Amino acid sequence: MQIGTWSAALLAMALLGGCSQEAPPDAQDGSMAANGAQLATTPAEETSDEGSDEGEPDTYPPTTEQGMYGYQYEIMPFPPPLGPNGESRTFQANSTAAFGFTGDVTFSALPLRENEVIHQIRMEGANGLSYDLAVVPNGGVDAISTIDWSKLMMTPVGMADYLKAQETSDIPLTTSELIEPGTLVFVFEVITIGKSGKPSDAPGCGNDRYIAITAPSDGSWDELPFTIATFSPGPWPPADSSRNCGVLGYTAAELSNEGLSGVIR
Repeated sequence: MQIGTWSAALLAMALLGGCSQEAPPDAQDGSMAANGAQLATTPAEETSDEGSDEGEPDTYPPTTEQGMYGYQYEIMPFPPPLGPNGESRTFQANSTAAFGFTGDVTFSALPLRENEVIHQIRMEGANGLSYDLAVVPNGGVDAISTIDWSKLMMTPVGMADYLKAQETSDIPLTTSELIEPGTLVFVFEVITIGKSGKPSDAPGCGNDRYIAITAPSDGSWDELPFTIATFSPGPWPPADSSRNCGVLGYTAAELSNEGLSGVIR
């Protein structure tokens, strides 16, 4: 009886030992099953974080004329006052200075030069005076600290107020919350001066180097007056407005569908 009892006891211990050796894998499986929801949640959270970076709204408003004009994330091939597809625009002179400087004036796109992505434009007056112009990147904004554009152009220019509003905002502004910049100023460098055949009656420097123009940020050229300010040679931006040679006023534009072809090399 004792031998049978000991044999039964030993058999029971052996069975218990076998179960204990197999228990860790079972326990591990059970642990995985118990924590399965947590482990499944962790990758989902990482995926969510990765996706959230792509879905964040843009909180950085444009700070350049090109961005304010509607080309914050793309190239602006045709600068104002050209039409959005490079159409020519004609303005009628409506000030004594404008009649003397150009008369009515037409802006048209020149063929792209090699390795360039923004068209130069030709400003041609009814009196034969012509300027070939290249846009100065951020020229209007860079001169805000030295030139009161609203006073000089005799029309409210919204760039300074727009930028100030973004800087003083307590919270980042999304695109839908941004204030409208209103009228902008684009600056062009004179690349080539054509011959008019007669002297200009307008006040000027005799050798204008920069042409600044007003441009509505919403493209409403048919509703707003158009102003040109000319500047003498020197570095840009100027130290003050003393290099201004004259301000000329024009009325609303007309569009002309004029085809472009060829590349200047």
